[in-house]
Amino acid sequence: MTVKLNKDVRILVVDEQPLTQNYLRYALESLGYSSFIYAENSAVALTQCRDKTFDLIICSFNLNGKDGYQLYQELKARNLFSHSTGFIFISAETNPSLVHSVLELQPDEFMVKPYAIKDLQARIDRTVQRKKLFRPLYTLMDLNKTGQALKMLEQWLEQGYQLKYHNMLLKIKGELLQQAGRWTESEQFYSNLIQHDSLQWVKLGLARCLIQREGFSEAIALLQPLLNKVDLKLAALDLLAEIHLRQHLYKKAQAELLQAADMAPRNLLRQQKLMNLSRLTHDYEQQFKAARDLLRFARFSIYEQPDLYLNLARASIDYALSIDEEEHIIRLSKVANETLNNMRQLFPEPQKEQQQAVVQARIYYLKDQIDKAKQMLLTLDKTQGELGPEDILDKAKALHEVGLLSRSRELLRQLTQDENKLKNVDSVFLSYLKQELQERETLPMGPREFNNNAVLLYEKGQWHQALDAFIQAFHIMPGNVGIALNLLQSLSSTENINPAIQTEQLRLQCEVMLSKTKLSEAQQKRWQQLQSQQKIAI
Repeated sequence: MTVKLNKDVRILVVDEQPLTQNYLRYALESLGYSSFIYAENSAVALTQCRDKTFDLIICSFNLNGKDGYQLYQELKARNLFSHSTGFIFISAETNPSLVHSVLELQPDEFMVKPYAIKDLQARIDRTVQRKKLFRPLYTLMDLNKTGQALKMLEQWLEQGYQLKYHNMLLKIKGELLQQAGRWTESEQFYSNLIQHDSLQWVKLGLARCLIQREGFSEAIALLQPLLNKVDLKLAALDLLAEIHLRQHLYKKAQAELLQAADMAPRNLLRQQKLMNLSRLTHDYEQQFKAARDLLRFARFSIYEQPDLYLNLARASIDYALSIDEEEHIIRLSKVANETLNNMRQLFPEPQKEQQQAVVQARIYYLKDQIDKAKQMLLTLDKTQGELGPEDILDKAKALHEVGLLSRSRELLRQLTQDENKLKNVDSVFLSYLKQELQERETLPMGPREFNNNAVLLYEKGQWHQALDAFIQAFHIMPGNVGIALNLLQSLSSTENINPAIQTEQLRLQCEVMLSKTKLSEAQQKRWQQLQSQQKIAI
């Protein structure tokens, strides 16, 4: 059975290019459609969708300000179009990261400019017919009547309704079962379909069920082959990362999220997870990159908020404190300053003032204006204000950096014991918080000063104490070239090293990091000397 298409379909066209608008007008009129209106930007499109309902939205990705991707996000978040509304993306760009990002949103169709009228007709007809055929189901889904929607699906599947769309209905059923939390039923449903090689998405659904009951090895076995499927790789990487997060294998999870973020960088939730994981693994460079991408892709969207600016400024400082290249530190300090200034311009109303002041104090510390930073923090410590967990953590870092160690540790201890503040934070943040408390408890000074103190111990011939300090400094700042070189030198010159210290593993970690890093001429020369000494010793 097919549905005869009504040419009175209500269509919204979102495109800012007059030439494209004219071409679409000509194409739609040629195809017999007459009920369509135009929106030249996302703001107008949002207004139109608040005031009217549409059967189909044809949207250009390339819009100034809030682009088509962000418009789609906002329409979904604000419930401004329903499951029965078709959505066709049109883009002049075809780079893989954009295509993967758009397809991850699951629009009904994705077209590349230029396109033929015949192709446009096929896409519209296919989308509109499907939406009309399954309107009763989509209506129940819009009303969150999941139980009734599942009953309708069961009836349709038993009756063989619209066999052409049988696999699509199966897929919707599995998704609804999982949305309803009916995991046992969902696992049985997917298990019954697992032998169908043409339904590779079944493996994703079954893997989600297995993860829920901690069947991690079984889930991994299902997901690994999907990494070779272009259309399923993103979802497989996300699920593998979730497994490794639950197993506390943070570096594996980070590597998988990094692959996924490279494929589809506009997914903000994934970038947020990547940023949090990167700081937990002491990968401050990746933390900075994720924070930067998070802000870049949230710009103009409903998700743009002051905290994203604060997080980028904080990540810039964390990264700068982990390296010893002066020019790079200056650039990162400039990024932190500019990010704060942009935040103040875009969000001029008084908010986040205490958080901004803490970041400013950390920038002073980064510039070796330690007294100025300390005075600002001491003044700030007397003020009252409601701070979130991230804000408290950043304040504790700042206090520790300027030498106010007891106050820093006290703040962290209070936060770890405050169940009310931590009730909505994820497990990665909790792990990071505990790690920070442990490291700040053992560090008798700021990270930079700690390395400098280790150098003094080494120069005084206190080699074992120096080695212990270099090991700890390298653990906290694994991307710092100077610390890696100091640790290698200390490992080579210290005798009777404690057998519990895994010297070969430490050497390998230092060498891998140095081989992947662009070294200055002086650093390269020093590393070559250390390598020569190691060969002679062997």
